[in-house]
Amino acid sequence: MSEYNADIQQDEYDESIKDDENDDILDDLNNINDAEDDYHFITVGICAQWKKVKAKPMEEILNRLEQFEFLRTIVFPETIIHEKPIEEWPFCHVLISFHSKGFPLAKTQEYARLHQPFLINDLGKQWDIMDRIKVHEILDDAGIPQPRYGVLRRYRNDDGTWITLSNVIEQDDHIEIDGEIFHKPFVEKPVSAENHDVYIYFPSSAGGGSQRLFRKIGSRSSVYTPENSIRKDGSYIYEEFMPTDGTDVKVCISILVTIWKSLDQ
Repeated sequence: MSEYNADIQQDEYDESIKDDENDDILDDLNNINDAEDDYHFITVGICAQWKKVKAKPMEEILNRLEQFEFLRTIVFPETIIHEKPIEEWPFCHVLISFHSKGFPLAKTQEYARLHQPFLINDLGKQWDIMDRIKVHEILDDAGIPQPRYGVLRRYRNDDGTWITLSNVIEQDDHIEIDGEIFHKPFVEKPVSAENHDVYIYFPSSAGGGSQRLFRKIGSRSSVYTPENSIRKDGSYIYEEFMPTDGTDVKVCISILVTIWKSLDQ
């Protein structure tokens, strides 16, 4: 995790499951907790926030896993994940776990070290994808093309004031960060990937101002403002704007995973 991304931390969970759903899961646990000693089945544990577990893509994955007679799936109840020590978590041979807001990733890593399940998702790498600087570095190392970018680094004093570590010069239609010039339009992203407040700044020739993107609220996911100055709190990444002719481009990765293990082990 980047030293400039100290604001990445575990949030209190707020996506609680309903009582009846929790009771159903606990009933399943009572029937499956002896799976550690049952060599006829492979137990696949699902450890994530309840909202993610109930999402349609995850439900489709669970439905497909349940078609294999030698696989058992167990969803870790959210109350257990957050309130119980890892020694009281269900046992599993295979773990599917992914971070979202409020998820105790560090605690889940402790569980994985205790039971050594086969990990479908690399838990350690999930810290990296919460840090946009680290993501850029990973893409650089892999030789994957990406927009030119610069990092404006700041840290917060004990009195709450921000100290800028980078050499930054801001002009009407461009900024210069440590000698690197970025002409508007450019994109300003918080270092923390958990922060979705991404701003796009426009040149005066296009009317100036900025478009502020945020997590979708109703039918809106952005708002225009005449504010044209970059933010002065926190660390940010600045990228050249890539025009898409109005098309919203999203990159999705689909991975087909086949779980297999000798039942004699």
